[in-house]
Amino acid sequence: MTRRRAVVLVTEGAAPELLDRWGPDVLPAFARLRAEGAWGTMRSELVPYEPPGLISAFTGHGPAEHGCFSYWDAHSPDYEPVVLDSCSPRRPLLWQRPELADLTSAVVNVFGTHPVQPLNGSCIAYPMRRTLHACHPRDLPVRLGKEGIHPAHDVNIWFEGQDREEFTGKVLGADRARADAALHLFDGGQGDPPDLLVLNLTAIDRLSHVYWQELEPGSPVAEEDQAVRRAYRQTDEVLGAFLDRADEHTEVLAFSEIGFGPLRAYVSVNDVLEAAGLLTKRADGRPDWTATEAFEAVQGTQGVNVNTTGRYKHGIVEPHRREDTLNRVREALLAHLNPYTGLPLFADVLRAEDVHSGPAADRAPDLILVPYDWRYLPLGDTHWSARVHRRLQSGWHRRESYWGGLGGSFGTGAGRTGDPLDVAPTVLRMLGRPPLDDLAGNPLGAAG
Repeated sequence: MTRRRAVVLVTEGAAPELLDRWGPDVLPAFARLRAEGAWGTMRSELVPYEPPGLISAFTGHGPAEHGCFSYWDAHSPDYEPVVLDSCSPRRPLLWQRPELADLTSAVVNVFGTHPVQPLNGSCIAYPMRRTLHACHPRDLPVRLGKEGIHPAHDVNIWFEGQDREEFTGKVLGADRARADAALHLFDGGQGDPPDLLVLNLTAIDRLSHVYWQELEPGSPVAEEDQAVRRAYRQTDEVLGAFLDRADEHTEVLAFSEIGFGPLRAYVSVNDVLEAAGLLTKRADGRPDWTATEAFEAVQGTQGVNVNTTGRYKHGIVEPHRREDTLNRVREALLAHLNPYTGLPLFADVLRAEDVHSGPAADRAPDLILVPYDWRYLPLGDTHWSARVHRRLQSGWHRRESYWGGLGGSFGTGAGRTGDPLDVAPTVLRMLGRPPLDDLAGNPLGAAG
């Protein structure tokens, strides 16, 4: 039986309008993928954020099944953000499933892989804290270093208003090193070439957050020097290298679980709740938990939680009052006008139980906020938002991105709109493996 191989390249944050804007002259590999393979829209979860999207993609189950709604637990009992890790998902990642135990995998920079778990192959994990142990086998960094490859982790590269070239250079350099490591592993540089290679590139996302304003009309930055454009060009080069390795036995899937667009301002939901008498602040600006009924959840969830007794250390809302509190919070948020536009801040405020159904649905925030104008978004938990300098950003995620596949199982031409749940069954088909009955999605490919 002929061995099948699959490459999955995540180009985190890629915006379809920019792929179209720059086209084949700037992004020849993306153009090649579209011309020679299948191509379609990828639509994210209701809240476009990396953790729920990536974990859904590589488990084949939605957030209400795997339980990851952000980088952090949305319901930390003591209110301090708790980072999720490889032990958090309640469903196994695809390469951890026993049905694929005979296949070798190389996984590079995917959220949910740290602390690194042993696997049949190699892994450069995605740590959310500084660590010396983020690889499997443990000596992989040493062996890669001997080849001149030195991958860096995103946790070491935070934007704090530093020099543009310094930050851009570090972000691009980290992505390039991760790509070099992935190509080296794919080509068998550390042993047998893997059956499955998964690489997550983050430069487009990281630089779009900080330098989206350079893309807008009137920008003083020359187009060829725009930081985001440079990230797209480098990502295109990596995609081209993998497309060059495609053959009758090797297929390539590229996608992003999130798109991107402009950001004008974050709005503190806690301020809105305070004005409505639902939250009381301490002198340092953080909630006084003993006098707060509802508060904004961690960033990326676009959520609000009710300070319920039994669930939180200083909860004051008894369970029988939860429904009334939810109604009052919802009314206050829907009535609030965006201070920058005079229009509604939220198009809708949804109860978690109306959005999510599954064994991990209780991990979602109690209310989910749907922005009226995606240029104005909820700030998120003030403690962590301040630490990551969130107010310095000029771009944020959108729900629509793209997917593209090259290989016999994809066909050629336009395909349907997909979502992250379709990635896992697509990978199985690329590898020539039968479908798994418990997966919710369907393989991506050309229509008809």
